[in-house]
Amino acid sequence: MKPKKHEDEYVWVEELQQRMAKQQKEQQAASAAEKLRLKEAHWMHCPKCGQKLSMEKCGAVEIDVCPSCKGVWLDAGELGTIVENAAQGSFFHNCLRILRGR
Repeated sequence: MKPKKHEDEYVWVEELQQRMAKQQKEQQAASAAEKLRLKEAHWMHCPKCGQKLSMEKCGAVEIDVCPSCKGVWLDAGELGTIVENAAQGSFFHNCLRILRGR
């Protein structure tokens, strides 16, 4: 009887591992599909009013502007680029000096 018990246990463990692997793949696929759905629903939409954002040039940087509420949205690093490219006497340069403590 002992060999049968070990054999049954081995088969049970194998089946359990296969089911868990299958379930994990299904969950990853569902998660990826949900991320894509959310991206499509919110990508380039104003966080404030939900309108479609338009891109406008601000020096060397393209910023996202909401035509409805006039909100301005910057991607990572864009504000720094705008400030660095601004003239020495500009508003952005003065703000940067204040932030840096100079």
